[in-house]
Amino acid sequence: MDLRDLPTDPHLATSTHRLLERFYVPALTRSISYDRGVGFFTSNWLRLAASGLAGLAANGGKARIIASPKLDPDDCAALAQGADARNDSRLRATLNRALEDLERDLATDTLTTLAWMVADDLLDFRIAIPVGELDGDFHDKFGVFRDTAGNAVAFHGSPNDSERAFRNYESISIYYSWIDARELARVQGQQERFDLIWGNGDINLRVYELPEGVRRNLIEFTARSERPYQRAGAAGDADNARKWRHQREAVAEFLRKRHGILEMATGTGKTRTALAIMDELRERGLAKTFIVTAYGTDLLDQWHAELVRRTSFPIFRAYERHHEAQSFLNDPEGAVLLVSRQGLAEVLSRLRPSAVRDGLIVCDEVHGMGSPGLVSALSGRIRPFAYRLGLSATPEREYDDAGNQFIENEIGPVIFRFGLKEAIERGILCGFDYVPLEYAFSDEDRAAVHQAIRRYHAKVSAGEAPAVEVLYQEIARIRKLSREKLPPFRTYTREHPQVLDRSLIFVETAEYGMLVQDILMQLNVDFHTYYGDDDRTNLGRFARGDLESLITCHRISEGIDIQSVNNIVLFAAARARLETVQRLGRCLRIDPANPQKRAVVVDFIRTDDIDENDPTGELSADFERRDWLSALATIRSTE
Repeated sequence: MDLRDLPTDPHLATSTHRLLERFYVPALTRSISYDRGVGFFTSNWLRLAASGLAGLAANGGKARIIASPKLDPDDCAALAQGADARNDSRLRATLNRALEDLERDLATDTLTTLAWMVADDLLDFRIAIPVGELDGDFHDKFGVFRDTAGNAVAFHGSPNDSERAFRNYESISIYYSWIDARELARVQGQQERFDLIWGNGDINLRVYELPEGVRRNLIEFTARSERPYQRAGAAGDADNARKWRHQREAVAEFLRKRHGILEMATGTGKTRTALAIMDELRERGLAKTFIVTAYGTDLLDQWHAELVRRTSFPIFRAYERHHEAQSFLNDPEGAVLLVSRQGLAEVLSRLRPSAVRDGLIVCDEVHGMGSPGLVSALSGRIRPFAYRLGLSATPEREYDDAGNQFIENEIGPVIFRFGLKEAIERGILCGFDYVPLEYAFSDEDRAAVHQAIRRYHAKVSAGEAPAVEVLYQEIARIRKLSREKLPPFRTYTREHPQVLDRSLIFVETAEYGMLVQDILMQLNVDFHTYYGDDDRTNLGRFARGDLESLITCHRISEGIDIQSVNNIVLFAAARARLETVQRLGRCLRIDPANPQKRAVVVDFIRTDDIDENDPTGELSADFERRDWLSALATIRSTE
């Protein structure tokens, strides 16, 4: 059934028709969306329309309601002057009274339908209050139904959504999108008006989301009985909940421990888990101030987008061109500050003690917090927070005991793990094929390694005892910059050009990237580079699909979510798994536009031997990485 099955009445009135039975309920049961602007939305109408709402829910549909709260004139005036309605006591008290009315007035099955639809995110309310040139009520009444085939029906008329409205003399005019261009234009006009108001775009209205406390109180009614409708895709929802259960487990573990690190593979929802923790702490009254710190504008911008999309927190930013730290410091309660790692020490030095005692600090890609400069600037500054959360796919810093100790002392140990293997098995990340391309060091490469090792041992013999990390970094750089990787890459890409489609190519330096560019140009690949902030537009072009390949260094390794990345090429791969895990996360994300996606990881394995006393083990790094990635490539989804 779809909306075309309805009679195409241009006008209906309560004098001659029963509007619920003739129009509302049949339209609801045939729809997948219902957008309604209404003066007052009462429990009696819900009871009368319950069967239609249940039908909408069974279709997997969603209703969005904009209504006017029944407030006293003084309360409306106070809210219109700019108070935060989500937290304003007048509005919250009014809505809680309305909730009590629902419980008293509604039949159990109707209340359960309403509560379950809110819990399932199938029913969403927003409150509209006139401002500016208007000082009365939001009193318009209009709506739009849509079905799976794209048909739409709009109506506009006098009835409120109340039982009394259907005992009054009321009427509605109705427009059908499939009749002619004029009718379609009327439908589109009503939809555009609703969307403008819903998005808080009307200058004379202020629109607020339902306060979370009221929403949670309503959802509590779901505990009284089972869902009273068979939701479309219910089996899929249950499967999805099982698939992502690690997020709920991580939240529960953090609430028990109060501080520590969530070690979760890239793409398994670290950010969403952190947002869930923030919401839980706020709703339970356990934390009032929130700080998120990360490295890089791209990652901080991504955090900002998620906070705007998924929370109601006031958000302040202190990174790059954003200078809102002082505004946050003036009134940090109930707010979130996004701050770069470099600016964190300055903010913490000025944050009032009460905000620290009642605060949560989130350190994304927490392994980066252990750098010597941050250790010096932040020692003793993070530990006083009541709640401390670290996020990383690979929290341990290799060859840096001091940095690791700082992270554990200030933020805490790893309290939850969910790795690549588990994520692939559960179908959260896609599987991949591993392509190890073999190469041998040139005479120049071998000589450079010999010289580095001899210099190191000479210093040890002389009693200078240099840090082994210096030799490790020198040999690693020789390996990453070997030009002997280029010929096998050229051969492989000529035979398998598809590996460059939606690919990220990781190189050590921009100079090395120039050598790779020559190969891509010979293959007529549409590519660009992404090395610094001046290249940020190229990341956007790649994300939109305007570029086939992106050549990059370190900056895109962490945190950036581009689901359509199919393949990665590892010209520069560290022995430490930290960097490689981050880069794997770039191509293993599930892509809804490509449900059969299987990624490809192209790597370079040095096969020649160097008979030298290498105290770092760096010369065997390729073999270790090959064995590890080969094992991961055998994993298949089991759920």
